[in-house]
Amino acid sequence: MRTRAGVVAVLAVLLALGGVWAAHRGPVARPVIPKAPGHCVLPLSVMRRTHMMLLRAVREEIVRHDARDTRYRLTHCVACHVQRNATGQPIPVNAPGQFCATCHAYVGVRLDCFDCHAAVPHKSGSAGALGAQGAVQAAFRIPRVLRARLGVAVAGGGQ
Repeated sequence: MRTRAGVVAVLAVLLALGGVWAAHRGPVARPVIPKAPGHCVLPLSVMRRTHMMLLRAVREEIVRHDARDTRYRLTHCVACHVQRNATGQPIPVNAPGQFCATCHAYVGVRLDCFDCHAAVPHKSGSAGALGAQGAVQAAFRIPRVLRARLGVAVAGGGQ
């Protein structure tokens, strides 16, 4: 009786694996990522590897220490990487086939930043002004924290 149950279990696993193999469509094509104009706050290789750590580190500094720095704002990322349709309207960066959505779909990661943040640039094109105290604090704190967490050279104060 035990042997029969074992054989049935092995057959069930083999059938399941066969179903997965049959559903496999071959290698996944690498995403085509549109190049943004200008340059990023960090080198491309660093951004590709550590952008989530960067976003989390900056979020923590802003929320816990009120260290705001205009160089590391999600609104700037969106403004630079957004594409426009034929009528000139911005296409949300999280729309299928767009900058953020393309890579997140490729690696199978849920993109939830834009549940709260705007996926298209603000009409004014401005990310807002900083108070003098926040800007001075951020000029030293955020680059230092990023260097420590990411182990990369980050432009800014706080040597």
